[in-house]
Amino acid sequence: MSYGYVTRLLGHRAKILYRKLGVPHRVHPKEFSLSCSRDAANIEVLPRISLMDVPTSIRVTDLTPFSLVTLQMRVEDAKGIKFTSHAHYACNERGAVDVSSSPSLGGSYRGIFPEGLISTLDHGPEYLFKRPSVKTDQPWKIVIGAYEGHLRSENCTRPLCEVDMERHFRGPGVKRLVLEGQLGGALYLPAGPGPHPAVVDMFGGSILLAEHRSSLLASRGIASLTLSHMSLSGGMSLSFDFEHLEHAVNFLLSQPNVIPDRCGVVANCMAGAYGCLMGIHIDRVKAVYLLNAPAVANFINIQKNGELLVSGFAIGSQHLVYDENFVAEAHPECIRQAFYSDQRSWIPIELTPRDTYYSINAGADDSLVAVISQNILKSRLDKVGNENYVTKVYEGSGHIIEPPYFPFLRVLFQTPWPNCDENHKGPEPNKLYLRCGGNPRDNAINQEKAWQDMRNFLTRHVRDNSPWYQNYIRDNSCTN
Repeated sequence: MSYGYVTRLLGHRAKILYRKLGVPHRVHPKEFSLSCSRDAANIEVLPRISLMDVPTSIRVTDLTPFSLVTLQMRVEDAKGIKFTSHAHYACNERGAVDVSSSPSLGGSYRGIFPEGLISTLDHGPEYLFKRPSVKTDQPWKIVIGAYEGHLRSENCTRPLCEVDMERHFRGPGVKRLVLEGQLGGALYLPAGPGPHPAVVDMFGGSILLAEHRSSLLASRGIASLTLSHMSLSGGMSLSFDFEHLEHAVNFLLSQPNVIPDRCGVVANCMAGAYGCLMGIHIDRVKAVYLLNAPAVANFINIQKNGELLVSGFAIGSQHLVYDENFVAEAHPECIRQAFYSDQRSWIPIELTPRDTYYSINAGADDSLVAVISQNILKSRLDKVGNENYVTKVYEGSGHIIEPPYFPFLRVLFQTPWPNCDENHKGPEPNKLYLRCGGNPRDNAINQEKAWQDMRNFLTRHVRDNSPWYQNYIRDNSCTN
């Protein structure tokens, strides 16, 4: 490491370092390097074992003052795929790096980013569309290592020190019940006798069942039934029977230790249309939390008892733009014009009963332009004087806003939409690749905010506003 490079990197601190080490200012570049102490280095991670939604403190100590160090995080997911991230740091005058306050000088991210290592985990360009998979009964077993100098991740082979940490997706005592038959999914029940608030949890355009949000909600005291709406409809179907969702609510609220008179819904993306309709048509749904939800039912006719509730909106290739890798995103003006030219496909959210509440959330950089849909839903509620909603736009987030501290996803893949041209489905005909939008740093902050807002919203409207729960509190209070 040359004198000139170190001086540019550390500024006046380099001169202090050289004076302490007795190195002349005009030393030849090849005669000096900033080295770490291999014998004494130590990494402290707090907490070492926790649920996934708990922030992590990472400190490296007992290194040479002002030395250069690379921190690397690596994890092998439930499918055996390895993911890594790394960041370049300069130690302070005490020979320490505190990730919460020390700026990264390069690597997977730059600047002060306390959750940068876990937020930027990836598997390289060939796995651009992947992040670590989750099985809720298996924690992520993560290794953090410190390495001398500023290295590329693949060159991090001789650690000065390492520490293991675990991030769990299911808290102690949380029960998981697998649902078979027509109502496929998984029910997560919190530990303890309850009574617990309950929600139906649905993700968007994937036929796979995503359980991690439900397991974490249950770990925080909210019973959660996770469903794949696409599995219920038999894949990327053009029709859906709303009775499936009515059955799901009845099943959820029949569980012991669950508040029985009401529930909530959490829904992403395409599932947001179902969430809105559940708020309109199912009496015991009293709180609907939407993330990047459309104002239309994308290409799916939703029926109830043979009657059409809402007709599918014909979204397709004509509304998308593609890059050279066939990664798509919505064309904002095309989406806006299409939505406003086909208002018959809009979700009639104005029909919602006045005792049902919505939280309508959108990423400002969502690749499917959820802010347009957010404004449509808001305007329809305003038109009838319904003020039982809140909206929030998350700057720096895109289409995916997960619980904390899930790695940032740049590109996602879905089952191809029925109206997508065969020539625009990318290299794999059974997948449609979509740019997510956003950036890792802002999205990590927004994950924390959205997670807290979601739980507060559900707790307030499903538990605290429940007449049944209020009577339960009154009848079971200790009296003098």
